[in-house]
Amino acid sequence: MNRVHSLLCSGLICLVTLVGNNGCASVRQALGQQLVSVETEVELGQKMALQIEAENTVMRDAQLQRYVRHLMQPLIDQAWGDRPGIDYRITVLDDPTQVNAFALPGGPMYVYTGLLALAEDEAELAGVLAHELGHVVARHSANRLGTQFGVQLLMGVTLGEAPEELAQMVADAAGAGAMARFSRDDERQADGYGVKYTIAAGYDPAGLMSLFEKIGRLGGGKGDSLERFMASHPATDERITRIQKQISREPSAGVRNGPRYQEMTAGLH
Repeated sequence: MNRVHSLLCSGLICLVTLVGNNGCASVRQALGQQLVSVETEVELGQKMALQIEAENTVMRDAQLQRYVRHLMQPLIDQAWGDRPGIDYRITVLDDPTQVNAFALPGGPMYVYTGLLALAEDEAELAGVLAHELGHVVARHSANRLGTQFGVQLLMGVTLGEAPEELAQMVADAAGAGAMARFSRDDERQADGYGVKYTIAAGYDPAGLMSLFEKIGRLGGGKGDSLERFMASHPATDERITRIQKQISREPSAGVRNGPRYQEMTAGLH
């Protein structure tokens, strides 16, 4: 126990030093770096992915799954430049009532058929998926875990608790929906990565804005589903203005590929 106590105290001293040196804005990053290793982040994500896929219906249309993965691959190629060694992968979940997409710690990402049906072209979907990649690249889920569970998580890792137990603790306390509710700073950072990746991959970065506009026009038409999307992708005026400014500073002659997208998703309408 003396060794455990020593390790725990050492971890806490590192945290205090990091927070003191970097200010309150860096608390989440400091906690994430100190409490959640990359290995733990990846293992937690894998365990949570098993739970997500057990509680949802994975789309059986293999052609659609391949198409979405093909659409996302250029975005992943860009993300590897900022955070290599991560298995970024996207899976379509079959639920037309859910207008959402989200990322888990360490790489697994999901998009519901409800969002695929709402989007009108590849650029709109790419904008949302690139944003989710940004959350993984910046380790926002790991930072959130460190902030939420703090010393409890550090002690669990120090004592060698199985990732299964940690994943269950995270899932019980938060769940994928709650994990998706990042801070404003996190959302801004993910937006920055998202616009960058969308442009570099050859898609029109205005796609994300046009998708937000569609959701705004729908209002409460889809009830709780839209509320969940807006909770995890808050399209505030300040955020939209910031994205538009970033787009205006970048060369953006990207494609939208509407006809191909409509053909590939025709079965969802």
